[in-house]
Amino acid sequence: MKVLAIGAHADDVELGCGGTLLRHRNAGDEIYITVVTHSGYTSTNKNLVRHKETALEEGKRSASILKAQFLCLEKEPLVLVPNEKLVLELDEVINRIKPDRIYVHRSSDNHSDHAAVGYVAIRAARKCDSVFLYRSNWYIMDNGAEDKYYVDISDCIEQKKELIAVFESEMKAVNYSWIDFVIKQNSAAGAKIGVDYAETFQMVKMIWR
Repeated sequence: MKVLAIGAHADDVELGCGGTLLRHRNAGDEIYITVVTHSGYTSTNKNLVRHKETALEEGKRSASILKAQFLCLEKEPLVLVPNEKLVLELDEVINRIKPDRIYVHRSSDNHSDHAAVGYVAIRAARKCDSVFLYRSNWYIMDNGAEDKYYVDISDCIEQKKELIAVFESEMKAVNYSWIDFVIKQNSAAGAKIGVDYAETFQMVKMIWR
């Protein structure tokens, strides 16, 4: 299977579907990761929070662990607009890779960059057989009744922690609390299906050919 995981920023796919990607890696599947923005940003008082070169290096290191091919579109973060131009750019990426399955943000995400990427990716993925929407970190959203697809990541949970920890530029800023937050989410999801840890997805479509 050929899978494509799309995130607005470096670390999004690892937080949202890192365990699932580890399962794909262990199954010998071909993995691609596309990050839409360069992921560097400054605070409102103009202090540098995350250098884009650091975010890029961390993204490549994580992709190496996942044995994934990595691509960054270098868009400016925090100002993404879900327009036709961005749809066409992701359409070009998808047409080149021709994935069997895509994982991406939900268009209902409270973070504007996440929502923009989710919206345009769903449109660009119209020819892909399977499209699943992952839950991004930290943000409260409607992700209960619509989460109908579960992946048991119990055997990969420690590796998922290691994947997330690769992104030191973000994790240090929050005292690594995102790791604990996400793992608790995965534990709660696992309890619903009788396993230790799981990731949940909204399913846009899944075609069995």
